[in-house]
Amino acid sequence: MLLTNYNTVTCPTCSARLQTKNKRTISLIGGIGGGVGGGFGTLLPINWFYTRDFDYLVLFAVLIFIIAFAAWMEPDKFIKLSEKS
Repeated sequence: MLLTNYNTVTCPTCSARLQTKNKRTISLIGGIGGGVGGGFGTLLPINWFYTRDFDYLVLFAVLIFIIAFAAWMEPDKFIKLSEKS
């Protein structure tokens, strides 16, 4: 699902204007995910560069997979739509 203007989306079936009901939850998930992903996404490659320990690259790959999986699952599990009044 792609929210084109980040506030409303038009249903392709019934042409109703829809908006998200739980913007705070979505913002919280995005903020925490971005902070954790950005922090570890920066530290793991830096640690690998200085130590050349392969474990850091494995952890970095796992982190990328978890972020991609969470981004894939978020719309199905957490975004709730309601008709715009």
